[in-house]
Amino acid sequence: MKKLDLHVHTMVTKSDKYFDFSLESLKQYICNLRINGIAITNHNMFNYQQYSDIRDVLLREYNCEVLPGIEINIGSKGFGHIICITAPEDALDFSVKCDQINSRINAPTDYVSFSDIKSIFVDLGKYLWIPHIEKAPVVKDDILDAFGNEILCGEVGSIKKFIYKINDERSLVPVYFSDIRPDIKNSSFPTRQTFFDINAVTLSEIKKCLLSKRGVALSETEGNSRFEVLQDLPISTGLNVVIGERSSGKTYLMDSINTQYEHVKYIKQFDLIERNPDKAAQQFIQDIAAKRSGFADSYFRDFSDVVNDVKSISYNEDQANLDIYINSLIKFAKETDRADMFSKCTLYNESQFMENSLSTLKSLIESVKNLLEVKEYRDIIDRHIERKDLITLLIELIQIYRNEVKRNLEAKWVNTAVIEIKKSLHIRSAATSVPEIKFYDIQLNRQKIRRFNQLASIIKRQKILQTQKLGRFTVQIEKRAFNGANEFRTLCGKKTAAFAPLVESYKENPFMFLQSLVDLIEVPETDYYKYFALVEYKILNEYGFPVSGGERAEFRLLQEINGAIGNDMLLIDEPESSFDNLFLKNSVNKLIKDLSRIIPIIIVTHNSTVGASIKPDYIIYTHRDIHCDPVVYERYFGLPSDKELVSKTGKKIKNIKALLDCLEAGESAYYERKNNYEVLNH
Repeated sequence: MKKLDLHVHTMVTKSDKYFDFSLESLKQYICNLRINGIAITNHNMFNYQQYSDIRDVLLREYNCEVLPGIEINIGSKGFGHIICITAPEDALDFSVKCDQINSRINAPTDYVSFSDIKSIFVDLGKYLWIPHIEKAPVVKDDILDAFGNEILCGEVGSIKKFIYKINDERSLVPVYFSDIRPDIKNSSFPTRQTFFDINAVTLSEIKKCLLSKRGVALSETEGNSRFEVLQDLPISTGLNVVIGERSSGKTYLMDSINTQYEHVKYIKQFDLIERNPDKAAQQFIQDIAAKRSGFADSYFRDFSDVVNDVKSISYNEDQANLDIYINSLIKFAKETDRADMFSKCTLYNESQFMENSLSTLKSLIESVKNLLEVKEYRDIIDRHIERKDLITLLIELIQIYRNEVKRNLEAKWVNTAVIEIKKSLHIRSAATSVPEIKFYDIQLNRQKIRRFNQLASIIKRQKILQTQKLGRFTVQIEKRAFNGANEFRTLCGKKTAAFAPLVESYKENPFMFLQSLVDLIEVPETDYYKYFALVEYKILNEYGFPVSGGERAEFRLLQEINGAIGNDMLLIDEPESSFDNLFLKNSVNKLIKDLSRIIPIIIVTHNSTVGASIKPDYIIYTHRDIHCDPVVYERYFGLPSDKELVSKTGKKIKNIKALLDCLEAGESAYYERKNNYEVLNH
């Protein structure tokens, strides 16, 4: 097995933040982490002279092979990063090709196409191509498809993503690299490397190794069940428990991991304790509402669209226009006998042509195009609808659309002419003219108002929208009608808002209430729909009652753990400091154990309920040796079944002693409690 890091930067480019490259730092990185081979992969450039100098030093001093490479911006619409690596003997020719890449990248957002790559490198099979597949910026599928079988692996950005990809039969072989920029300021180094099952660090052996997922691993001897989280500490990719005496470096260990990695969920000791119960209760509900607001927004989305459509309707204006039309029509009828030559013209009171709405037709055309172009579920679509029929349908719909557009343009042209003629006739005539009025629009508005009032009344009805179980708790989202101006003001967040006059219309006439909301400057127009039904978020215990202060903390812990699934690692520091053993055993342990199958979890504990009953995959014991000068902090590690835990320096300690000292206050205390329990049992 060889430990490789095929993603190392040594020069500042247009795509980099400034760093001060240090060869000494790179040498220290290679030495400390015992790396057998690296690839130099600067952004869109390759410097042959620097590469040669670095390779000479690392080969001579550490027997570490250095491969020539480049990290390229590649794409069609937007870009991702792909690494290209070649053999050392081809470095000069590779340099010439990389210069062509560099000449086409003049800004960080520039990129080359696949055809550019093909024209520059010609024989793609001569190189090792490593696209970002689970690491930003990701190479898009169309580029991966264009490369075809020339791509053997893909770079991921976390252990979680590596494990997911290694277990996914359909996925590329995952690799995990540092993306390091060795700087003179480096004091610690990332442990993001991949072990390759090869005998020598050559391009051909690496490519041969990547033909199977069995060829790569996160650790040298333990496959993908272990990885180095820090330079001196391997841990399990599952559940890890950290034990140790007070001030032995446990929190320092957790802080170091949190600093070293991105996308880490870190639940610190005492984080969930409530120091002000009254304020905490209010904040608790607000936090729940914030996290669940997406559901409420989704539930009310259609109603929000209705509100946005109706809010601009002016019933009074429609009624005024209708009154003006009727009065004018009556007056015009009375003056018929006195009509002059201008008012007798047919066009004098002619109505305009209505233009047809094309939105439904456009939507239908887009739907058919989607059916033709979609790749996913292609086989199902083809099984039910023949492609030629879809094409025929699309052509016919487009022809209808063109005809309708032509008709609307004709109507618009005729209406323009009619308006000009009518204007000219009205100027010359003394007779009363009947104004244009859109009866259809007025009637449509009235129907919208009527249906809106019906819908708003339904929206106000009390209803449980969603219930979700989390451990022994139930999250309940409920809607109901507002009970007065104070609840409106609470939602608004502004005590000066005058909601009192609106309460009656809220109850009796939703449309009038909406019109009044429009006049309130304190209420944003995007929030109008929220004022028709109050959404309440409740957390209930197993008995159906609202949670107490202690239960709130328990729920928050479960929620934090459950929400960590979107992160790459979960750290929990002494959960027993805030919770009782029964809760930890019955609710927390199972949730953590299940989650550890997806992401690495590290728990610091002094409690046997968490430390032992949870059945961890790996044990880390931190120890402070005060007899040394200066004080030495050691980390011992091993499987729960190991007789001894061992440190990176080779020191050993008995596993049973570490467990009893940290989880049971020592062997004598453990047996004393055990005997007491046995006496009570009999």
